[in-house]
Amino acid sequence: MKKNLLCILVLITFCSFGQQVSHMSQWIHHQYAINPAYTGIKTCLEAQSTFRGQWIKVDGAPYSGWVSVHAPLQSKRRKFLSGRHGLGGMVYLDNIGPFQDIRVQLSYAGHFNFSLTNRLSLGLAVGARQLSFDLNEAKPLTPDPTINGSASQILPTATFGAWWNGKNYFAGFTLYELIPQKWNVIGTNAGSQMHAMVTGGYKFNINPKVDVFPGMYVAYTKNTPIELQIHALVEFQKKFNLGLGLRNTDALIAMIGFRFKEKWKLGYSYDFILSKMRPNTFHSHEITLSFSPCKQRVESTSGCADFD
Repeated sequence: MKKNLLCILVLITFCSFGQQVSHMSQWIHHQYAINPAYTGIKTCLEAQSTFRGQWIKVDGAPYSGWVSVHAPLQSKRRKFLSGRHGLGGMVYLDNIGPFQDIRVQLSYAGHFNFSLTNRLSLGLAVGARQLSFDLNEAKPLTPDPTINGSASQILPTATFGAWWNGKNYFAGFTLYELIPQKWNVIGTNAGSQMHAMVTGGYKFNINPKVDVFPGMYVAYTKNTPIELQIHALVEFQKKFNLGLGLRNTDALIAMIGFRFKEKWKLGYSYDFILSKMRPNTFHSHEITLSFSPCKQRVESTSGCADFD
């Protein structure tokens, strides 16, 4: 009991003052979920659903999931400074101990081709979140005057994103929590903080059947350690991929994915926990199902196929 309570108190502190954007091991396959500039970047619709369970055996451990869909408003592109646009939406759930965060957002992006292979995209996502706190789940041994008790409130959200890609590479930048918020119904010191994330990746064509795609992201929040995740994916015949990754804050990551019936993709990742949360846990799992009728180009990879 004391161990579970200690874990929950750590999680409360983490959520109130630290990183407020969930981990995502398969982020390379979820560009839309982390960057609104990706909205409608493909030539057709893309829909995804993901579930992530973290620190599986720990009482009150985080779990999250989301469903998203985005599509272009105008799919045809021209060679020089041509504008295209996209719309999308996402429903997101994040649960950690006594906290629950449900978000609904809509996004828009404009895509501007400077050439056939160089493109700048800018996007904005806006919506609302319902943030809830259940005091019974916290199981405090004594009353805490800084916690107001069980409560729920609805707040606005906004995220800005920028994206640049060439034929074999991409770079992205995202700012989360653009609207400062005080969670007064939860605690006297609780509130949101702006988050920044930088992503990047490059494609190496080893031969017509094998591509290697290294990538990385760096996430920053005030008063927390900088988070760095690096990975390398190997894709075979545009149908099957294997990957390894490392998150500096807590985990070694193994990934596997495959395409079936041309339009569907299934991905799974396993996080082997390296941090102090490792003892007595079943580590972390993430599974994703994606649908897109976009035709796969021969020169594409799991990452660069999304540049169409």
